[in-house]
Amino acid sequence: MPEHLDAAEQKRLATRAIPALLLAGYEVSCTPDVFDEAAYRQAVHEARTSAARPSTQHPPPASSPSHPAPARRTP
Repeated sequence: MPEHLDAAEQKRLATRAIPALLLAGYEVSCTPDVFDEAAYRQAVHEARTSAARPSTQHPPPASSPSHPAPARRTP
């Protein structure tokens, strides 16, 4: 955590990182004196709502035909 932040803000930022780390597949251990229940619940809520919201996706690139077209023969 950045040292210029006060202890409460460091605690909040550390706790808010937990849901993202869990979703990324990390195992997280957090001591109770660092854990902020309200910050955790807010971060979980935000993670759930952002996952439920479809992100703007670009259409897939035009795919090539599965079988190449026969070559044209000129007489």
